[in-house]
Amino acid sequence: MSRILVVTLGGTICSAVDKGDTVKLRAAPDKSFFDKFNVKSEISYLTPILYSSENADEEYFRSAFTAIIKECRENKPDAILILHGTDSTAYFIQLAVRVLSFLNLPVVVTGAKLPPDDPHSDAVRNVKYSLGLLGAACEGKLGSVTFGVVYSDEMMEDTVFIPAARVTDANYDGDYGKFQGKPSIRTLKEKDALAYLESPVKKILTIPDVPGYPYDAVNIEAFDAVLIETYHSGTQSVRGLPDMIKKAREKNIPCYMGPVHQKKVMYDSTRELIKAGVIPLYDIPIEGCWAEVLVR
Repeated sequence: MSRILVVTLGGTICSAVDKGDTVKLRAAPDKSFFDKFNVKSEISYLTPILYSSENADEEYFRSAFTAIIKECRENKPDAILILHGTDSTAYFIQLAVRVLSFLNLPVVVTGAKLPPDDPHSDAVRNVKYSLGLLGAACEGKLGSVTFGVVYSDEMMEDTVFIPAARVTDANYDGDYGKFQGKPSIRTLKEKDALAYLESPVKKILTIPDVPGYPYDAVNIEAFDAVLIETYHSGTQSVRGLPDMIKKAREKNIPCYMGPVHQKKVMYDSTRELIKAGVIPLYDIPIEGCWAEVLVR
């Protein structure tokens, strides 16, 4: 019999609607929630930390990863199901696949668009589908080949699995995007993953792809690294941005930019930023770029 570790971290799937019609975080779903699925696998439970998805940060993610690794070492599950809030799942999974892949276990992250006590909630079908995927992965001994996100797609009216490296942020309906290119990904070996988890937390300045960003107003010295989000074409502004990059380089603060297309032909602005000293992150969605900057 396979053993599945259920890790509950928070979000809507761990919330309920109070009398004031406000969604509030509560305790994680208990054993009775999972009994209804009648799965053949043995299920164990872990709640190392409980947080609202919108308030998530790297420190919360690190705490979760550290607890998961410890639990896997001690009790050796065959697969992991993580319940997480949808708002920041794309960032969580992009970091998780880099940090946890050395465990060589199937990992599925899922959540819900509505709390489990709402009659229209997708929590039950998402968890049921996830447990089925993990059970099949255990039987096929697929290891970390199955590593991704499960959610209920509003448009397709179906439950969907997206591999971790391709997951992008959820849209207005809560449906995750799927990076259309073939994303490059560098997973960490065990010693590197543990070294990352024990290293100081980085302060990263993330610059969005919006017109007229006031680059000259940024106090670059307050950050450990800079991540510049590009437009779909892999471009960004050259009005003020190259000067900011040069200032950062003078202070030994690395600047990254992504996603950038791995192509021979580039826009002039992309080449100018690379010439100024930016490090391009090729063929990785911005959520993956963020994770990549953290683990470098």
